[in-house]
Amino acid sequence: MDLTDHWASSIWFWLVLLLVLMTGSLLVGSVTTNISQLWQPDAPQFAVVWELRFPRVINAVVVGACLSVAGLLIQNLVKNPLADPYLLGVSGGAATVQLLVIMMGLSLSQSWLFLSGFLGSLLATVLLLKLSYLGELRPNKLTLNGVVLAFGFAAVISFVLSTAQGQQIKSMMFWLMGDLSFARPSLLMVVLGFLACVWLYRHARSLDVLARGDLFAAKSGVAVKKMNLWVFVLTALLTSMAVAQAGTIGFVGLIIPHLVRMLVGHRHRDLIPMCLLVGGCFLLLADTLARTVLSPVQLPVGVFTAIIGVPVFLWLNRKV
Repeated sequence: MDLTDHWASSIWFWLVLLLVLMTGSLLVGSVTTNISQLWQPDAPQFAVVWELRFPRVINAVVVGACLSVAGLLIQNLVKNPLADPYLLGVSGGAATVQLLVIMMGLSLSQSWLFLSGFLGSLLATVLLLKLSYLGELRPNKLTLNGVVLAFGFAAVISFVLSTAQGQQIKSMMFWLMGDLSFARPSLLMVVLGFLACVWLYRHARSLDVLARGDLFAAKSGVAVKKMNLWVFVLTALLTSMAVAQAGTIGFVGLIIPHLVRMLVGHRHRDLIPMCLLVGGCFLLLADTLARTVLSPVQLPVGVFTAIIGVPVFLWLNRKV
């Protein structure tokens, strides 16, 4: 491993990079801010930075971290490197509920909007679990049922879009492509995400063994049924929160686990914290581009995760 690879695989490198990206994201936008003005309450840009940009920065980091870890888990669960968090179909539950809220013009607070989408995802998760759990969680059945549920929710979403009017359609399409414009960081999301990652880190060894196959894991003493169920529940939980908070943002959960495995190997004790940092960096970079490239016009963040994600994934696929 050369010096560049060593730094790229260092958790400190990504932590510093995240802090640099956060600072840069606070400074740029439709109004450029000097770094010295970040600490001057009487500066004209002070309110813009801390009341508008800072919550969005935190939101991007948290959502990116959740989607990255969810992608790592779902790829472990179904033993498919092309799997991403939306494979479960639970994102459709959040999307359906929140689009219905937009269409009906309900004036819900940000917290209630988040909770409504979260509830929709949890209901979809329960349905998927009911369909796929027959004494044990079968990854092949889970994958097929998740894909079918995703198509079902997509049909409902298409119906909602076809019956919406005027400005509602633009708002819905913007949200479906990923939108961090108005959401505020959710304390519930931060707490649940932190607890989920702590649990996963404590069971990193079992996840390592499980990644080598259910039969091998069972022979190694891992409670395969229990671990698969927990991995499914935590994947659905992290995905539900991310979608409820920011809409459907693609490629984060697909490419980040691949990139991190190239950097640090296959041990989940290394993969989990690195996915948190690299995922946060990736989505923060994409969101910063989304609101600055055509400033003052803001674009959906999903556009830039795809623009960055497609060539990165093709490059990663060649390296494997």
